Amino acid sequence: MPAIENVTRRSAVYWWRRRLRLAPASANPITVVTMVSLLTKDQPVARRRAVAMTGRSEAVRMSLYEKIERDGLTAEQASAVFQEEMVRYRNMLAYQHQSIQQDGEGDVAERFAQMRAIYGAVNRDFADNGFSDFLGIDYVGGFDRRFADLDEEARGHLYAMLGRAPDLPEHLLTEARDLLRRVGIDDSGDRSETARQIMCQARAAAAASFADPALQDMANRMAIAAAIMRPLGVVTSSPLQAVTPAAAAMSAPTAANVAADPEQWDEEDGEDEKAERQRYARMTPLEAVEAYMSLKPKARGRVATEKAGVNRSKSQAKTWGDSQRRQFKAAAFLFGKSNGGKPLARTKPEDLAEFYDQLNRMPSTHHKSARHETMTIKEICDETADRVVEAEKNNEPITFTIGLDVGTINRHFANLKKLCTWLASKTTMRALDFSDYILVEEERDERTERDPYTIQQGQELFALRIWTGSLTLEDRFAKGSGGRIWHDAAYWVMPIVWYSGMRREEACKLLVEDIGEEDGVPYFDIRNTRAGRVKTAKSTRKVPICAELRRLGLLDYVAAMRAAGEEYLFPEIVPGKGGRPLGDVFFNTIWLKIKPLLTLIKPGQAVHSGRHMVSTELKALQTFEETRADLLGQQIGGENAVRYAGATRLEILADVVDRLPIVTGHLPSPETINLLPKHLRCARPTRQSAGRRTRG
Repeated sequence: MPAIENVTRRSAVYWWRRRLRLAPASANPITVVTMVSLLTKDQPVARRRAVAMTGRSEAVRMSLYEKIERDGLTAEQASAVFQEEMVRYRNMLAYQHQSIQQDGEGDVAERFAQMRAIYGAVNRDFADNGFSDFLGIDYVGGFDRRFADLDEEARGHLYAMLGRAPDLPEHLLTEARDLLRRVGIDDSGDRSETARQIMCQARAAAAASFADPALQDMANRMAIAAAIMRPLGVVTSSPLQAVTPAAAAMSAPTAANVAADPEQWDEEDGEDEKAERQRYARMTPLEAVEAYMSLKPKARGRVATEKAGVNRSKSQAKTWGDSQRRQFKAAAFLFGKSNGGKPLARTKPEDLAEFYDQLNRMPSTHHKSARHETMTIKEICDETADRVVEAEKNNEPITFTIGLDVGTINRHFANLKKLCTWLASKTTMRALDFSDYILVEEERDERTERDPYTIQQGQELFALRIWTGSLTLEDRFAKGSGGRIWHDAAYWVMPIVWYSGMRREEACKLLVEDIGEEDGVPYFDIRNTRAGRVKTAKSTRKVPICAELRRLGLLDYVAAMRAAGEEYLFPEIVPGKGGRPLGDVFFNTIWLKIKPLLTLIKPGQAVHSGRHMVSTELKALQTFEETRADLLGQQIGGENAVRYAGATRLEILADVVDRLPIVTGHLPSPETINLLPKHLRCARPTRQSAGRRTRG
């Protein structure tokens, strides 16, 4: 059978395929390959459909030609735009040169050469790479490689200037429209985008060739412009040749005369602007982070409205939580101790390298002691190394790890990068490449990161005197039984975690008013309160109080605390100064006293292992994943599981928690609730730093 033009066959089905080559005079050739199934195995039918498709494609090709010619620039128009902008930009450079000569500071020739190098580099980059990734993650992370032709000082100036002009691509587009109007060209269609690219090419060429004596008169200037464009390969009747999009190869990155060097900023700015830049230039890392958070609504977080009768919009802006703010400040705090407290704007690559090495030598217990507050990071690392040597010498166990986790180090550097990028928009600061310090973690099974508690471990835990009785409060943190039982955070937090799967902070920050009842089911109300925020939006939930907690007297304890006029369920772990999570206070003042008494506990196990135990046991009981997620406050599944399915009913969750393994069955039901003495049911006193102490 005769072949059909533009038709091929796949698995007996006929397909139409055509390659269209568009070669308008003012742009590079464009090839479009189209392949469409003709939806038939019958050759005569395929022939008729192919003829129709070919005819239609020719009409489309002609319409594309018309659009390019209508909305784009002709070769003569592109040439006119290039000439106009090259002359104008050369005059701007001459003015800048004169200004530098007049102030007479430093090496005039060197300063002007650096300025031209910056201007040329930034415009070449825009012409080569476009504008879409300007100041994006890849742009900032690869800044040094992108502008490798500039020396370190020039890159620093350029980085700071670009930070001050985040809307530079839009500004250049506006300039391109003005340029088109000056040469009498309508700025409709795609002409503005094309003119912006040609404008950057012209500026890069002007900066590169400014020092050439031949440019001192207009005629020679035009000749050089023509020579520069001649290799682009499009010849017209004009003395100059057209600049096609491919001419980006002769230009380079981001910014035009707006991205001026420090001298230009100093010339144009008033005294107030100069003073403001100098103020930012003097800021230490801690001062910079405070300034950042005071100016960024997202970092400050939302202000809670607690007034009765005030209705809040369901739609709320996503802002930083307490944890994210603490982590952001921690990065600046540690880096400030690493660099000796010098201004953040003076940070060098060597400072980042030293900080990275110190984080990998720092103990996991850093700043748990008040002594660390006044010590530098180097001193902490050196002390830790001495402790390791001493422990190995005396054959003693090492109770801490050396070096922070990869994820923690990445977070510190990501936060530091965010802070430096912001500061560079406020004052002069050298470009810094953070890509070498934010590393990819090795793949690992997250299920093995923390071991859940076993039944035997739970039985050992709840056999301690905290739950079996002791003669005095101080004697509670020991093995054995007999005596009085006090009901407080030490008694209740671990059973609550074991029988509910709550996070440590969720259990510790409970208020008396967070205990409620619905359809006869008592529950914990996990939500944002004045005591603290929840981890995620999904964490807001109601968790039923299981039968075993009720048997142990939890509801009676809540009633006693309410009768005593208490607001917090565990006021003895409320920090003396705001901002510190109650869960951290519990960990440091109670858990660290419990842990040494446990012989079965494994490294890495702590309060959170109780939450892992709940999830593991419920999975073994074949509990629905959605039910487990609703109980634990986790996000799972797709839209069907999240948007169209409501939360698991409270009575169903109550049946679920009652199926958890009972490890407190040996404990008696309380006849009375023994609260802590009134003077102990209060916020913990703030400890004053005793300063640095010497070891030994």
